[in-house]
Amino acid sequence: MKTKHVSESYIETNDIVHPADANAYGIVFGGHLVSLMDKAACMSAFKHAEAKVTTVSVDSIYFQHPAPIGTMLSLKAAVNRVFHSSMEVGIKVTGWRPHEKETEICTAYMTFVALDENNKPTPVPEIIPETEDEKRRFENAEIRRDARLALRDKLRKKNTSP
Repeated sequence: MKTKHVSESYIETNDIVHPADANAYGIVFGGHLVSLMDKAACMSAFKHAEAKVTTVSVDSIYFQHPAPIGTMLSLKAAVNRVFHSSMEVGIKVTGWRPHEKETEICTAYMTFVALDENNKPTPVPEIIPETEDEKRRFENAEIRRDARLALRDKLRKKNTSP
């Protein structure tokens, strides 16, 4: 199986916050934003795996700034690291409005698994980070994965104890 560069999984997509996407205060619904992020991350994972992918988990969603109606959203996603059949994808959302500077709206990490024709996990190509930022994200992805697995194991152990 060939390897791929992080840049090959890069996706950038745009949207605008419409009134139907906003709450009573005129700010984008968090759920709407997460839906957009899931789609962008899915496209990145799909592009890397070249196979059907599905969301396994969503981690570390940070809402930094509100996005009022009329905000142009830019969603950027790329695979940070591959773990056999799963991939961590980092997503960053920025927002822009006329006469204002671009603002970071939200970031998150989502894990996807690639599926074969029988909907079973299937291996995906390894990923090669090239830039310093890609290398940092690559290393941090393993730390987040280890933390997720340790928490899962701790909860399983607690819930199966007499």
